Amino acid sequence: MVYDNLPVHEGYIALTPKPTGYLQSSIWQFPFKDVGEIMRKADRYSALGAQKILHKKNTPLKALTHGLWSFIRHYILKLGFLDGWPGFVIAFGNFEGTFYRYMRAYELQNQQCLKPESAPVIGRQNSTAHAETSDPT
Repeated sequence: MVYDNLPVHEGYIALTPKPTGYLQSSIWQFPFKDVGEIMRKADRYSALGAQKILHKKNTPLKALTHGLWSFIRHYILKLGFLDGWPGFVIAFGNFEGTFYRYMRAYELQNQQCLKPESAPVIGRQNSTAHAETSDPT
């Protein structure tokens, strides 16, 4: 066996002509230790995944539909709802990662898509100018 070390979905490759077998027992998989790790992984995967889909036409609508499909696939079709809140959080994390992957690709394809050409500078108003108080006495 060798480890393929891909940036996303890395894993082992069997270098044998023999068929792979099946495990006799279950494996407990804990893909995330906390919500922060889910967020970091979604951010990392969306950045790497965006590079893979640059050859496609990407739109915000496509980002939303792919994100929703990812949520439905993980939460309903893969029975994530049976895991309660952890299943929901993982499915939602998959929605986010997928949504941001397509939005990042869209942003790369349209460098100015999220940046206005000329936006007024908005700053805090001088607080002393509006600090008039009325004395009720």
